[in-house]
Amino acid sequence: MIWMEMARFGKKLVEQGLTGSRFGNISVLTEDGIVITCTGSMLDEIDEGQVVLVDRDRECAGDSIASCETPVHRAIYRRTDARAVIHTHSPYAVALSLLEDVVMPIDSEGIAFLGEMPVVDGPFGTVELASAVSDALIDHRACIARGHGVFARGGDLRDAYITASMAEHSSKIRYLVVWGRSSTKD
Repeated sequence: MIWMEMARFGKKLVEQGLTGSRFGNISVLTEDGIVITCTGSMLDEIDEGQVVLVDRDRECAGDSIASCETPVHRAIYRRTDARAVIHTHSPYAVALSLLEDVVMPIDSEGIAFLGEMPVVDGPFGTVELASAVSDALIDHRACIARGHGVFARGGDLRDAYITASMAEHSSKIRYLVVWGRSSTKD
């Protein structure tokens, strides 16, 4: 049952401080379409009624209760090999997105496994953001919507979770070292 795995990773996201309970969304690509969290879902309290199946390629009736970021998830699935997407409002990643245009990890794991994270622009839930995020995720595992949060793709939910976790960890290290160093010079 897909919703149960989404619930497991939703709890992990909140417990690890990668997002607040009412922020972010999770989706999985299936043969039937995209299973995505509903708008307003608490990620640490997902149940069967908090996910909905939407069409992979076009708007459908399920969109009325699906996350407002459904167009972004659709674009990612159309343009990449992703099978799962996690969107968080990770605090350090969001902070860096307001300071930098590309977040380059400086920690060894981030350099080796994540690589740079482009910072993209566009109001949440829009075609503009969907285009910017999906463009970035063609060649990157994660990107950050400026002032909004991380979009991480993966071959499955575990992979997308690891990427989202690495994105925040690398953002935190970068923020503490680079921006902490600059604040001590003042």
